Amino acid sequence: MHLNAHTLRDRPRALGLEWLLADGAGGYASSTVLLCGTRRYHGLWVPALKPPVDRRVILSHFDERLTTDAGEFFLSTTEYGGGFYPDGSSVAESFDLDPLPRLVSRAGLRPGVAGLRPGEAGPATVEREVLLLRDGAGLCVTYRVQCQGRWALHLGPMLALRPMHHLEHERRGVHVAPLPAETPGFRCLSEGMPGIFLWADGGATAAVNSVWYYGVLRREERRRGFDFVEDLLAPGWFTWSGTSPAEFHVFCSLDPPRPMAVDAERKAHVARRAGLVCRAGSPADKRLQRLAVAADVFLVRRRVGSEDLASVIAGYHWFGDWGRDALIALPGLAMETGRLEEAENVLRAFASATCDGLVPNCYSEETAAPQYNTVDASLWFLQAVAAYVAAGGRAAFARQHLWPSVSQIVGRYRLGTAFGIHADARGLITAGSPQTQLTWMDATSRGRPVTPRYGKAVEINALWVSGLALMDDLARRLSLPSPTSADEIGRVRKAFGDLFWNPDRSCLYDCIFPDGHGDPAIRPNQVLAVGLPHAPLSGDRAKAVVRTVRERLLTPRGLRTLAPGEPGYRGRYAGGPDERDEAYHQGTAWPWLLGPYVDAVFAVEDARCARAEAGQILGGLLDSMEEAGLGQIAEVFDGDPPHRPGGCIAQAWSVAAAIHIWKRLEATGGMP
Repeated sequence: MHLNAHTLRDRPRALGLEWLLADGAGGYASSTVLLCGTRRYHGLWVPALKPPVDRRVILSHFDERLTTDAGEFFLSTTEYGGGFYPDGSSVAESFDLDPLPRLVSRAGLRPGVAGLRPGEAGPATVEREVLLLRDGAGLCVTYRVQCQGRWALHLGPMLALRPMHHLEHERRGVHVAPLPAETPGFRCLSEGMPGIFLWADGGATAAVNSVWYYGVLRREERRRGFDFVEDLLAPGWFTWSGTSPAEFHVFCSLDPPRPMAVDAERKAHVARRAGLVCRAGSPADKRLQRLAVAADVFLVRRRVGSEDLASVIAGYHWFGDWGRDALIALPGLAMETGRLEEAENVLRAFASATCDGLVPNCYSEETAAPQYNTVDASLWFLQAVAAYVAAGGRAAFARQHLWPSVSQIVGRYRLGTAFGIHADARGLITAGSPQTQLTWMDATSRGRPVTPRYGKAVEINALWVSGLALMDDLARRLSLPSPTSADEIGRVRKAFGDLFWNPDRSCLYDCIFPDGHGDPAIRPNQVLAVGLPHAPLSGDRAKAVVRTVRERLLTPRGLRTLAPGEPGYRGRYAGGPDERDEAYHQGTAWPWLLGPYVDAVFAVEDARCARAEAGQILGGLLDSMEEAGLGQIAEVFDGDPPHRPGGCIAQAWSVAAAIHIWKRLEATGGMP
């Protein structure tokens, strides 16, 4: 993906285009294409101190100044309350995403003048390429300078040294010391943080000169209604000079300086990307190749007891690993991209944390403790286990490590567990209260649930019916006693159809409340009742559900969470936290729902028509990878045209949905 000077020098547009690298342990590097941070979460190095959580913004960016015979030029871009200083957007020449983020600046050109005057110094070109080392090992930024004549490059590391969710201001107790003379650089000590090492090669000099820079502005945080100003510490300056082209590197790590074969690290990164594409089936379409690479950032290491297992980061920048998101996304991220070993490790991690039939909803960012406030994560676990086995997973592994949790979930959901989760007399799952939000539509605003869905939610019961049938199939495959029976499955399936069908609107009620009345609002959750394996709905009713969803909820970027014209519909995901939460599931479009929607289309439509519609949907998702988070798919989009992206720039289940649709098309011979 390549951006030219025209795009980069359109500063508002460039500041809306972001990139992301991940280190496989929960840490990341991310910024805009101008390397000017606009979010509290932006930073060239944001490691996870307790993988994959407890992430800290260490290095925000570099202040870059170039001196040549033609004068002094400011290459970097930083925004303060009073404006931009320095403003390097005017000399930005190009940005490339693949195989690594690389920004090129070209300084010393006189606007509108071709060629050089006699004796005039030529333009200088400075490249910087960001390489994030695997498993939290650190960061390497490569600089390349091309200049006719003398030049000197001065870099000031700008340090945040804070938890990623909180902007901070100047604080005492930050100590900066020079490294030994043979290693130009600094060591920074700050309360509550491990020691940070910054060093450089290529003949650099380093001078300690600690200065706080006040009032750095994060415009995206201001737009989102949060605090948006922080102070950054420059511990000193690195300087290189010369008269010929040069390449050198700056490193940042929690470990002391060590020799590093940068070329080998870069080649390993490129080879890893190629391997991901190969395992996903080596598609010829470069956009599909990028999609296979996009999936990799979400699969991360998680320590469980004495073992390194795995988990799924729900979205960058602010989400950790969430059970619901992980288990919805896992088939697309791992099983359909040829990564069954990672799928095993994720499933083992969540199986080991299952308690009283509940899979964790999420883990605390600070303490890594599991939190269990969800009704659907456990049901998605059943789906993920079945998908793993169907993808060729090992029966012995499923029998030993997954089946105990499967049995526990089915048993506790049937008899009852926390949050009032239990099966009623007809076998349908009821859960929650007016004060709880246990489904994926879990937003609260001003102290109240925005979309109350306590009682019997339609997708929860669709997952339950499907899960019972899948586990019955799996028990036979694993030669184990089934946790259910054909009679129970048939009885619950019939109860579902009797209770949820809304004849007035020819679709399904979204939720049946404890007093027996149904919520007739047209929402997308009902597609799961058609598209899941062993779905509870079929025939004309299933066709009617798909038709309603297509006509009222489908957009080029996702399914709306509420149909336009329904009470409470919000077509824009914008404003402060409360305004956004009130729109989150009230009309905002979610890409992840397109995966279940396509499955539903294939369940009810002629194969040729289903392939054509799925191809159009996949094309829209691939197009979105150039809109906000470059090479990624956003969390949400506006329900109203032009369907602007919002939320996280990279969301696991959004990417997984696109991969699932790609693989569904590939399997049916319908690739666009």
